[in-house]
Amino acid sequence: GVLLTLENFMSVKTARDWVEPHRDRYQMVHGGGIDWSFGSDAPKPIAGAYIDGIVESRLADWHHATSRVPAAAGMDGFGSVAVSETAMFNDVPIFWGLPFSGGTIMESVLGRCLKLVQASDKGMRDGDAREELHLRTVFANGSTYLNVDLSNQEGIARASALALGTSGMADVAHSSLLYEVSELFSPTNQGRLFVMSRHPVEREFARFRYMRRWNEGKLLGDHNKGMTYTDFAHSEYVADNWMTRTLVRKKEDEELTAQDMHVAKEILRRKALVGLYSDIMGATRHYARHFGWDHARNGGKLNRGALSCFERAILDGMEKDLEQAGYLVEKDTREGSVAWGKIMSKNKFDFELYIYSQQLYKFQISLS
Repeated sequence: GVLLTLENFMSVKTARDWVEPHRDRYQMVHGGGIDWSFGSDAPKPIAGAYIDGIVESRLADWHHATSRVPAAAGMDGFGSVAVSETAMFNDVPIFWGLPFSGGTIMESVLGRCLKLVQASDKGMRDGDAREELHLRTVFANGSTYLNVDLSNQEGIARASALALGTSGMADVAHSSLLYEVSELFSPTNQGRLFVMSRHPVEREFARFRYMRRWNEGKLLGDHNKGMTYTDFAHSEYVADNWMTRTLVRKKEDEELTAQDMHVAKEILRRKALVGLYSDIMGATRHYARHFGWDHARNGGKLNRGALSCFERAILDGMEKDLEQAGYLVEKDTREGSVAWGKIMSKNKFDFELYIYSQQLYKFQISLS
């Protein structure tokens, strides 16, 4: 496919180019802050798109309780909108981990580079930890984690019983189970969703490479060890619009509709801080700006050591993503190939959502 870069689709605007956000009754109801969603250049609300009550009440709107960072910091192309320190004290950023879309890289960046305490599944490698009745920190993979597992419903239920959402112990949480993990939070201690969007075909090719390398290909089975990209594209291993289905809570045997796409887009438009895997360094800087991890709201910035750490984590993660590629035919992954077309035919909704994610990312980082 064509590598998407910022230069391909946007130019950064200055603050004067944007219609100043409204301050009206909506602001009073939602507790103040700057509402960036009503400017003339903002992605427009999608009529008739109803957001489920769990997501509506437990996840903050991405722009809620934000303000501009100092001008000198906000003109670098990573956005000038940051969440207030008060909101960050009460709320917890949640990285919604789409499969094969930078989740491992983000855990490394947030843990090793920014030294944040994370809640994912990495703090539960010791089986005895499941019996513990209190939250505690553990050190794993060069990062600090809490002793919870947010990768499954049972683990999330345990984290809820331990009051993870109100404990103040997690700087950031990770889970692919959007609705389940949202229930850890409340209208007064909300989650703050951020996501890394990836082209669905590239995501599925990455899934295949992972399946080939994990435990010497045992996820594929002995009879599929010679599988090619084209074979994979025609197999049952390819996900069917995973991102859209998760947002609208529909299983693979349920038909997706235009209304489902409207709802999925509206959730992203209102609730998600968006990054793109194709601009992963820019996305990590965007997250760091928005959540105050780069200290720009107080006039600070990331030091060279932190940025070098970002680069190493991203390079290591992308090299891992491409393992096994040398044993496969690269031209089979190009746009227009049989494999590309077959996966696209099964992921039309996710592709439309990916295009919409590009628009949201452009808007959010252009607030400078």
